[in-house]
Amino acid sequence: MTASVETWNSYARLLARLSPRISHIVFASADGTSWWSSDPAGSSRVQYALSLLLSEPSLRDREIDGLMETQDSAETRYGFRLRGALGELKGFLVIALPTNEARLDLRAVYTLIKPVLDCLQSELSARGAAPGGFETLEHIPTLAIERLAGVAAAILLPERKLTIFRKRTDQASGIENDVLAQMHRHLMTRAQLHGRTLVANHMPFKAISAPIRNEVNRVVGVLAVFRAGGDPDFQQCDAGAVELLARQAAQIMRSNFDSLTGLLTSAAFRSQAAASLAARDRRQCSHGLLYVDIDQLNVVNENHGMHVGDEVIQGVASLLSRRARAGTLAARLGGDRFCMFVPGCGIEPAARIAEELRSAAIPLSRTHGDKPLLVSLSIGVARLGESDGSVDTALAAAELASQTAKERGRNRVEVFYGGEQVGADRPALASQVGAALAAETLELLAQPILPLSSAPADPRFEILLRMRAADGTRIGFDKLMGAAAAPDLHRAVDRWVVEQAIERLADHRQMLRQHPAKFSLNLSAASLADGEFWRMLADLVRKSRVEPGTLGFEFPEQAASEHLAAIAPFMCRLREQGVSFALDSVGRGMGALTRLNALPVSCIKLDGALSRDLVDNTRSQSMVLAIAGLAHSFGLETVATHVETDAIRACAAQLGVDYGQGFFIGKPLALDDAIHDLPLYSCFATSTGLFDPSIGKMAALS
Repeated sequence: MTASVETWNSYARLLARLSPRISHIVFASADGTSWWSSDPAGSSRVQYALSLLLSEPSLRDREIDGLMETQDSAETRYGFRLRGALGELKGFLVIALPTNEARLDLRAVYTLIKPVLDCLQSELSARGAAPGGFETLEHIPTLAIERLAGVAAAILLPERKLTIFRKRTDQASGIENDVLAQMHRHLMTRAQLHGRTLVANHMPFKAISAPIRNEVNRVVGVLAVFRAGGDPDFQQCDAGAVELLARQAAQIMRSNFDSLTGLLTSAAFRSQAAASLAARDRRQCSHGLLYVDIDQLNVVNENHGMHVGDEVIQGVASLLSRRARAGTLAARLGGDRFCMFVPGCGIEPAARIAEELRSAAIPLSRTHGDKPLLVSLSIGVARLGESDGSVDTALAAAELASQTAKERGRNRVEVFYGGEQVGADRPALASQVGAALAAETLELLAQPILPLSSAPADPRFEILLRMRAADGTRIGFDKLMGAAAAPDLHRAVDRWVVEQAIERLADHRQMLRQHPAKFSLNLSAASLADGEFWRMLADLVRKSRVEPGTLGFEFPEQAASEHLAAIAPFMCRLREQGVSFALDSVGRGMGALTRLNALPVSCIKLDGALSRDLVDNTRSQSMVLAIAGLAHSFGLETVATHVETDAIRACAAQLGVDYGQGFFIGKPLALDDAIHDLPLYSCFATSTGLFDPSIGKMAALS
């Protein structure tokens, strides 16, 4: 397990908040080794409970995978097994409660701390803390050969176009690659038809295979282990071992491949590209790197919904997969951005590949409903070949070239040859930002956030920033800024947004008194870290006299994690002025939940990736249920983002999420229009709709 001491401290504090009577807490690995203890000197107090958990793995009280131990009259220990998404043992949690008070049975304690247990198990699964510590799929066949005394083993993942075949090196296997090729279709067909472990002991060689499943439990591959004809038959006991290895392969696959597109994740891409470079002589061979950005995907999301935007993303990913030559690595960096590493490819051939991709993306355009859906790519190309080059350096150069392609009109390919060649006529980012602020080409939009239940609730909105382009389209300002923009630029934009939003809300104080609503604004990491920005913010709020409860701010937990001690006092002072705070993108990294003790937040917003596959993905459902349960235990509200369909809305509501935001809930509209429509939102916010029985007539809309 790679979790930090602070992570365990945070989970311990969460447990203590749920049950202040807890006197001792121990987190342990699957073999019983202590990861963390609230009292290391007294860890022996829970050893007996740990030994019972280890020695009696089948001891379960229905859905409660744990036990209660009362050997010591002064304390009662409650132990729980921590399992991964596929049921594999990840570790243990043991807590002790004094018995001089009313004793709680196992079910009562389990119910009390279940939200923390669920979140902890989700984090352990996300970290891939499986026994054995393997990190790549390539390790699995080798380990399978060792554990099952095989002569060969293979992983087949047809959708990923991936086959990994390993043979024993100490003896002739008699099983060659062509034999595996003949069995490829047969193994996959059997795995998909039967969905379980299969054994064949009566062929010229012997085989055992187990299906590999994705997040929604669909068979996407198979792990097969082979023995020679004269070797012992595979037995029932071998099935458990191959199934465990197949589950571990599935976990590794989930951590290395993007769930929406099937391409590599950003981290996996960097790791595999670096490994590929290390195995080659870069002084003798150059390689191509492509940075692919979908043009104006935010326009697609706002006009058609993010579910349609996801279809565009999948279509572009399919193009990258189909046009990848041997040895090419393709990844989704995040959102609408992709990259490709093409080994042994010079800069000009790489540019031709980029041009082919650009041309192939245009036919993805179509009419959706009554609006056009336009798809195009801005692609940057860079070279990686010098002995002192790195993947990150080449990726930054390719990203710069992609940005240049956007500035020159989009739907084009630009090549970075080095030096200032690509960026020679590229306007300075500071000038672009300054021009946008001065020319008033920026717009504030408001996207509704509405309750998922029928209970009365005031409407909410998230304020979004867009820039109006010359052709009338709206561009997400983050596309102009980029991740590499100077902190001063981020703070300048944040200040403009805050000033404009507060000014407009202050102008409508009377409206907001009659029809209460909450408006939340996003803060960048640069602003969070700046004490002067916080003081400016407090001063603006005080002078505006905006109704308490009207204004809120939100930011991702990662952006605040490095400045928790500094920002918490500012947040507390603003909260006294009626300002609320929300943590965004919760569920992307479960660590956000462990920060609930450190930040005075009143709401958490679930990461959009959880919502997108919420209907079919049981793992996402479990995570949302756990997060909602923990949030409600602490009196926090929850918001599901990217609610694009009624099925997602219904599922989120059933899992206990309070509010929804997304295309199905409401499209972004001009901030002034949202304020003007508050009487209408207020009418629909009541449980009786437009009809108010207290006055016996239709409620007024203005």
